[in-house]
Amino acid sequence: MGFFVARFAPQRLSWLALLSLTLNLCASPLSSMADQPGQARWAFFTGGNVYSSPAIGPDGTIYVGSGSTKVYALSPDGTKKWEFKAGSDERAWVYSTPAIGADGTIYIGSYDGKLYAINPDGSLKWSFKTYDKIHASPAIGPEGTIYITSSDSLFYAIKPDGSLKWAYALGAGSYSSPAVGGDGTIYFGCYDGYLYALNPDGTLRWRFKTGGKIGHSSPAIGADGTIYIGSHDRRLYAVRPDGTKRWAFSTGGEIYSSPAIGPDGTIYFGSEDGRLYALNPDGSLKWTFATGGRVRSSPAVGADGIIYFGSHDKNLYAVDLTGFKRWSFFAGAPIYSSPAIGAGGTIYIGSGDSAFRLYAITSSSPGLADSPWPIFRHDLRRTGNVIEGHDGVPHG
Repeated sequence: MGFFVARFAPQRLSWLALLSLTLNLCASPLSSMADQPGQARWAFFTGGNVYSSPAIGPDGTIYVGSGSTKVYALSPDGTKKWEFKAGSDERAWVYSTPAIGADGTIYIGSYDGKLYAINPDGSLKWSFKTYDKIHASPAIGPEGTIYITSSDSLFYAIKPDGSLKWAYALGAGSYSSPAVGGDGTIYFGCYDGYLYALNPDGTLRWRFKTGGKIGHSSPAIGADGTIYIGSHDRRLYAVRPDGTKRWAFSTGGEIYSSPAIGPDGTIYFGSEDGRLYALNPDGSLKWTFATGGRVRSSPAVGADGIIYFGSHDKNLYAVDLTGFKRWSFFAGAPIYSSPAIGAGGTIYIGSGDSAFRLYAITSSSPGLADSPWPIFRHDLRRTGNVIEGHDGVPHG
């Protein structure tokens, strides 16, 4: 379990400090049954909402952002390696998901409007300032360019040294995280209702209009190049690489969740109507699974054929390929975060509101499914790049 290290006067310990010490100094598992699927191995208290989704480095280090304005690096056993504070503003919340570069640099956005590049030892490498908050998560291009959206209505391409490569003006701000296709095309959604496709040089390739805003949903790219993304018009769209609509599927609520793709091409995503959807590649419904709350968490498809995702009903669910629930884990707060599947089948996921924890939960999966896009941001390093392997190692 993670360790909280601090100097303090005993008489000044607050209830929050006591809770932090209780959660993070205890070295024993949360449950004597922690080796059983659906049981917690440990929980790490972050002091703020964990809307960020954890990324996992090649050495197993888990990186996650928090509403406490900090980025944490944790060992697989839950002990804290380091923490990085994003600026001095108390509202510099880190809801962005980290992306890990090939050299180990951690890239992550903050509500103080900065994209941070953090060295593997937790020190600042550089920061890049935009004109408004960054909620989205960065993508990393094959040549190391970092791509990010901002609420300032600009899309940025940033060189590995932290200097601006180019910027593209949008019709509105964006919380959608970009995805990079095999040919280098960058895809992302925007609050102006468009799915954008930009060339690597920053010119517009095409844009596709949906019937509503594209909020938090981020693209997933299929094996044939089809781009899948959700919209506030309650539809999931499948768009061909040339920008034409392949199909659209209607749900009962706005779509904030980002899709994942299974080995057989099945598309999984959540909706504000409280359901996880499974669609066939032709856009027809395969099945749905109802939860007790909105589903903004993006699913992860395990190598064991189980789909893992969180709900606002405060549960992490494990659902099989037929839509049958295998187990659930009660996290104590609504789940916005999207799960990562680490070595040995450990599921890492954050919880929001009053829980403020990153959980490590046992599963039956040995890792991610061998599929085109099995998890939010494509791979464990969360690069958003289709040419990366699921362990974060580039193909070829």
